[in-house]
Amino acid sequence: MPQGLVKPANGILYAGQPVVTEYEVKTATTMLPGRLVMTDTNEWDIKVCTTGATTCLGVLDVEPGELRTTAYDAGDQARVLSGDIVVLLTKDADLAITIGDKVIPANSGMIQIGTTAGAVVGYALQAGVAASATLLVKLTI
Repeated sequence: MPQGLVKPANGILYAGQPVVTEYEVKTATTMLPGRLVMTDTNEWDIKVCTTGATTCLGVLDVEPGELRTTAYDAGDQARVLSGDIVVLLTKDADLAITIGDKVIPANSGMIQIGTTAGAVVGYALQAGVAASATLLVKLTI
């Protein structure tokens, strides 16, 4: 029987002990679990990372009692995970990502292959081609 990585059914954390910090969601647009986030105008407000962002705080966790597909609303308190962890992130409509590729922030807090400007946020542990595919990534922020 083949062995391999199995994506979490409804969470985003696959392995590791994350550093958990709570922030307030400034704008609800695309604030989904598994998206990279950065501070907004205040240090307690967050928004999704933009393409090439260099100041990502971490990745949004699933809201307690909700599904991984449920977006946060403006004003919600959101858990942000960071540290030496493996998490499920969403791939942008970009080039194919292969195992071991460096990944950087892309549009709407998603990830893309690290071939352009932006801080490396992790390394792909799974390959993906399709836009909006979810991949396990070894987070380095």
